[in-house]
Amino acid sequence: MKSLSFTLNTAAPAIATSTSTATVSLHQLVDQLMDSFIPLAVNQKSFIINDVDKSFQLHADEQVLAFVVGNLLNNAITSSQSVCIRIEAVRKPEGIQIMVRNNGSHFYSTVAHGFSQVVAAARSLGGNINIYNQRHEGTVITLSMAA
Repeated sequence: MKSLSFTLNTAAPAIATSTSTATVSLHQLVDQLMDSFIPLAVNQKSFIINDVDKSFQLHADEQVLAFVVGNLLNNAITSSQSVCIRIEAVRKPEGIQIMVRNNGSHFYSTVAHGFSQVVAAARSLGGNINIYNQRHEGTVITLSMAA
């Protein structure tokens, strides 16, 4: 299994963010993002499943969170065809994990290049992005954040 963890050791690029945090319904946010990506998914002959529990809420900047999750979703869709893309979230003692799973084989190489703004936005949320890729099983990108 290949594993890649992005960390930012230099100054983050400027990203348009708001500084307001609020309680965000993650299921609802993912639904809104999915709606905007349906035409792209159909074009790629793929489909998206929102497996986030309807009661899952977190305290975060909704615009920045939408930027990060939307980019992960966009990369999952554009990097492969005829795949299932699944968005999940779990709450663990060490924090929250939001996972975008793609059962295609090319997601890893697409995401690993030109990803600095998404990583910087995740860092602004106090998060980190990890990428796991296993041949014949696909790729999982995880946004981990403090609870």
